[in-house]
Amino acid sequence: MGNMLKDIAVLLFSAGEEIEKKAGEFKKQREERYDDFEETIKKKSDEFKSRFDTEVDNAKENLMEFTEKIGIASKKEVDELKNKIDDMSAKLDSIIESVKK
Repeated sequence: MGNMLKDIAVLLFSAGEEIEKKAGEFKKQREERYDDFEETIKKKSDEFKSRFDTEVDNAKENLMEFTEKIGIASKKEVDELKNKIDDMSAKLDSIIESVKK
C-alpha cells in the first residue's frame, strides 16, 4: 500500500510538472496569437482609415465640382472675396486720407 501511494505521488508530481509545462506553452501560444491579432487589427484599422480618407477626399472633390458647375460659391471663395474687399477698402481709405492732407 505504501509503494502504491509513493507511485501515485510520483505520478501526480509528474502530471503536475506536465500540466505546468503545457500551461506555459499554451500561455506562450496565446500571447503570440494575441500579438498577431493586435497586428492584424492595426493593419486593418490603418487600411480602413486610408480608404475612408480617400473616399472623403473624393466626395469633397465631387462636391466642389458640382458646386462649380451649378455656380455656387464655396466658403473658401467667399472668404477670399471678403479679404479682397477688405484690402481694397483699406487701400481706398489710405488714398482718401492722403488726398485730404
